[in-house]
Amino acid sequence: MQRFTLIHDGSDQGWQAAYLAFRVAARLGAPLRVLLGDSTDKEILIQRAAQVEIGGRAAGVTIGTRLVADFSLNVLLENTSAIDGLFLPRRLLIDEKTVARFLGGFSCPLWIVSQGPENNKMAVLISDLTADEKLIHYTTILSHRLQQSLIGFVQDKELASISQNDLDLEWEPVPDFSSRGIKSTIEHLNVGLFFVSASKVSLISGLTSNCVVFPSVYDA
Repeated sequence: MQRFTLIHDGSDQGWQAAYLAFRVAARLGAPLRVLLGDSTDKEILIQRAAQVEIGGRAAGVTIGTRLVADFSLNVLLENTSAIDGLFLPRRLLIDEKTVARFLGGFSCPLWIVSQGPENNKMAVLISDLTADEKLIHYTTILSHRLQQSLIGFVQDKELASISQNDLDLEWEPVPDFSSRGIKSTIEHLNVGLFFVSASKVSLISGLTSNCVVFPSVYDA
């Protein structure tokens, strides 16, 4: 059984992260633990926790909440056991170094939420079939269980060799593997959720879409 944790700071992005976490956890039958903070008013946090629990249970999720002093990595790790995914608002990951620290601390996919997904399309960036094997396996299984279509982003020069394999993906050649090129393709195809390996995390800096960063140490 998979287990997920959600970090909720009370912001709009925090609520969008909650809605996405509810949806994914419900589909996968996974329990969800919610860490709430970012307020000096304990009553506000207690009220928010109650709202989150009501929403999660309405979605069919086994859910538990805990109040934390802050969202520093050490505090979050103290309140989190082994998990298979961490959902959090993008505003808490201010730069690439912070993302790397969270990946190193939690060793699981980071679901970085900027907005509510407006469609059911998923996309995964594939730079090398062998190196990205775990990522491909993870996203392929997830797309089936979430009942969402999956698009594989590849560079033009790789498409001929990749198209001959039997992976269950829709392939999309991307001429420019830069933040601008990826963002343009995501917007053109109306992708709601973008998956990328930790080695390519720099590409998400210019994106406004929801992203999942997949660490190389995680066994899907």
